Amino acid sequence: PNFISYTNLATLNPSTAAVPYRSEIRSGTNSVFGSADFGYKGIAYLSVTGRQDWFSTLNKGNNSIFYPSIGTGIILSDAFTMPAAINFLKIRGSWAQVGSSTVDPESINRIYTFTAGGFNGIPVQGAPNNLQNPDIRPLTVTTSEGGFEVQFFQNRFSIDATYYSRVTTNDILQPAISQTTGFNAGNQNVGKITNKGVELLFSAAVLNSGSFNWNASYNFAYNESKIVELAPGITNLTIGTGISSAVSIVNAVGLPYGSVLGWRMRKNADGAQVYNKTSGYEDRYQDYLGIANPPYTMGLTNNFRYKNFSLNVLLDAKFGAVAFNNMWVYAMRFGLTKNTLPGRETGVQLDGVDQSGAKFSKLWPVVDLDTYYNNRGVNYSELQTFSTDFVKLRSLILSYTIPTSRLKFAKIQSVNIGLVARNLAILYRDKAVKDAGLDPEMQQTVANATGTAGAGEPRTRTMGINLNIKF
Repeated sequence: PNFISYTNLATLNPSTAAVPYRSEIRSGTNSVFGSADFGYKGIAYLSVTGRQDWFSTLNKGNNSIFYPSIGTGIILSDAFTMPAAINFLKIRGSWAQVGSSTVDPESINRIYTFTAGGFNGIPVQGAPNNLQNPDIRPLTVTTSEGGFEVQFFQNRFSIDATYYSRVTTNDILQPAISQTTGFNAGNQNVGKITNKGVELLFSAAVLNSGSFNWNASYNFAYNESKIVELAPGITNLTIGTGISSAVSIVNAVGLPYGSVLGWRMRKNADGAQVYNKTSGYEDRYQDYLGIANPPYTMGLTNNFRYKNFSLNVLLDAKFGAVAFNNMWVYAMRFGLTKNTLPGRETGVQLDGVDQSGAKFSKLWPVVDLDTYYNNRGVNYSELQTFSTDFVKLRSLILSYTIPTSRLKFAKIQSVNIGLVARNLAILYRDKAVKDAGLDPEMQQTVANATGTAGAGEPRTRTMGINLNIKF
């Protein structure tokens, strides 16, 4: 650090040399935490916690937050006599708050940068594009949940169920502001977001016949998110656009978090296509195409064991979301998709109504087909928005445990060798996704751009050998 030498320069020409610099950013959180746990006869339990945080990334007066929690559980099967089929029954409930600061250390104070040779060789001082907000406060997440766990038939079958409600307030986002201010956006404590849903887990010892065992478990989760309010005067906030600006990932009051906003072709009340009389293209309107985050997720695990062999099979599934595929825009523009085949010999005949409701008819000749399909690829994002529903064979593990009686000479406790394969097959996907040759898990997962996809490489199957030795 702080070693300045000409060897650090990008070039030895002093007039064009890059100026060596060093950047260091530090942040920290100081906390005080306390907890108390109570129990009554092994039947009822109560836990209480409290925590105070101070964040270095926020200004004094706004940089601290206290958040508590309380949780309880009661084992009813120990407190009361249960029917013979029920071996265990527990109910639980909790309420908790969590405070957090998600801003960077430089987000509350203006930081200037110097650019060498910016104006007639004179260093230029530049300000950031985002407006700093010294009054940012920590966000708060309040969660309430309740559930139960029950086991039947000598623990051969069990159900674990949870209902939760999560409310986020003072979330820290960057709404766009008028560029006449000299800035593009600025941090604000924004509104209120709710999430609620259920989580279920079913487990069963399906078969137990001595040398052969079959255990299975199925988990299911449903989440419903909703933007309750944003900043004053703001009902729609863009949180991501992905690679292409054809769609926006937005938070809009009354809609789920991360809704996909794009362009649809306009149809009249009778279902006829509406055309722009002047341009000859399909008329369009902006609409919500779906949500980026799947509300339904589930998985099914089966574990088979025969003597020293075991086979684990995992199925994974998600439903209810969509994704805009930017690669498919270019595929349509360049005539590489099946829906650009019509008209290559005779042209494309368009029939419908114009914007006034009058009958419309136009022939796009072969010589202009590239123009027509290029417009379809660019301006109607519903054509490149796909369902991301899927069921996948996520993993398959076949293993063998070598009997320890054969390993006494090496003082080894156990040896397990297995064949491992992941992402083996897509068992179900939407027909349009299959016809396009796309993987339904196409969404980007960077920041808030989930709901869009770029030109990513195809996903791969992985296969290998796993060896586990314990001494």
